[in-house]
Amino acid sequence: MSKLSKMCVVLIAALFAAGSFAVAQGGDLVIAMNGSSEPANLDSQLDPFDSAKVLNNLVADRLVFINPDGAQIEPHLATGWEISDDNLTWTFTLREDVMFQDGTPFNAEAVKANLERIISPETGSGEAAEALGPIASVDVVDEFTVTVTHESPWNSFLYALATQGVMWSPTALAENTPGEFSSLLIGTGPFKLVEWVPNSHVRFERWDGYNWGPSIKQEPGPVALDSVTVKFIDEELVRGTIITTDEANVVWDLPAQFVADYEGNSDYQLLSGYQAGTGMQYVMNVTQPPLDNLLVRRAIRHATNQAGLNNLVYDGRNLVMNTPLNSVHPCYAPELESVYPYDLDGAKALLAEAGYEDRNGDGIVEAYGVAGVEDGSPLVVRWTALSRQAKGEALQAQLRQAGIDLQLEIIPGPVQLERAQKKDFDLIYERQRIALPEVLHIVWFSENDGPGQWAWTGFQDEELDSLLEQMINSLEPSEACDLARQAQHIIQDNALQLPTLSEAVFYVLENNVQGFELGSQGLWFYVYNASVEE
Repeated sequence: MSKLSKMCVVLIAALFAAGSFAVAQGGDLVIAMNGSSEPANLDSQLDPFDSAKVLNNLVADRLVFINPDGAQIEPHLATGWEISDDNLTWTFTLREDVMFQDGTPFNAEAVKANLERIISPETGSGEAAEALGPIASVDVVDEFTVTVTHESPWNSFLYALATQGVMWSPTALAENTPGEFSSLLIGTGPFKLVEWVPNSHVRFERWDGYNWGPSIKQEPGPVALDSVTVKFIDEELVRGTIITTDEANVVWDLPAQFVADYEGNSDYQLLSGYQAGTGMQYVMNVTQPPLDNLLVRRAIRHATNQAGLNNLVYDGRNLVMNTPLNSVHPCYAPELESVYPYDLDGAKALLAEAGYEDRNGDGIVEAYGVAGVEDGSPLVVRWTALSRQAKGEALQAQLRQAGIDLQLEIIPGPVQLERAQKKDFDLIYERQRIALPEVLHIVWFSENDGPGQWAWTGFQDEELDSLLEQMINSLEPSEACDLARQAQHIIQDNALQLPTLSEAVFYVLENNVQGFELGSQGLWFYVYNASVEE
């Protein structure tokens, strides 16, 4: 780039920052979201929940972008990339007209700083570090060229960059503690974070310096919306009806029981999408009684009526799921659907074989001769979740018919992560929304059990680990999916998780909201073209 060109870029950026260009006034968008999904840290380099990643879309960009139409990976802050013949080194060329919201430049040094922050063990990124793969080095070639070299081929690297590789201002990161930065979030995105009140709301205001939107952005320059406010609403009744008041004009994750209220209503728009991945699964802690016993785990599977749950709690709107990956995932294994059919008598027989029988006549079986369990102890299983009390109560009633006392506890996300690390659970909610085979590696590779990681069950199996390693190193999608299916057979045979439907994500919007777009995964949405009409 010539010196004159660089001067022009700086001048244009300064004009945008000063608000010298006319900006369409697009109104104020207010979104109500599930309060139980509020991240503990708004910095998605640190927080593993998808809600943090989606909120980060407002304030930050990534090197590459997943287009909502078919999940193609496209350039964004990177204009292009190449991979070496040995499939180890990625070379990215970067846009030369981008700056962070604090006025510092986006360049190869910034990419290096962000990627090295994510993969550093001291950062504790957990999921993000694991998703980016075994990075050996990040090297600056010149101001707008950077290379990333892996120790072994990592076929999901671009996908990881599009979801986990959010770019922050290195200057702001250096000047603030992680806790302070979570309330600042200095990125290159279309909005600035102006306020975060935990358990209440987070507010973003348009940044007039923005001029490098992804391919879906229809007009150059800043976005139209003046602001976006996201309210955290725990109560399903409130979240299901708040759009009928003046307090929100979008509901993100509308409870299924309220969908019928808005269907066919000309005052509202109803959108929905599914999440390719693990579905609403609950993983089992195999390190302690009672779920260290394979017979008990299999009994729970047989005692669960997925279709009944779907019809009773969700009006049949979700996908019945009996496998480790749901039916919208490209590596779905349909042959596993019939492994654990609903079979109440079969469940009772398995419990009896495991040493559990109902001698008290109260409907709950007790342990007799079960290793590590005092004789006469009722079979109690804890169900630990972030929300969905109604589903838990329906499942509780189902398992009680087999003699299992399912005790429900609803906890916030940070407590869930703490419980998982301490193995202080029996059944715990764990959902991953990733349309790649690598989702299995995240959840089931036994070494992924550190802080911020997701292999929670304590299950260790050399064959499973070997299949998962081969899978993530495969550059051939069909081969990777074949390995993923083999891995799912081991997971299913050992009854390591209780899948409870694959949930549709529903949005309801007032009709005056225009240009609101869902991502290729239904939880993700974009407001690059959104406006709220008066």
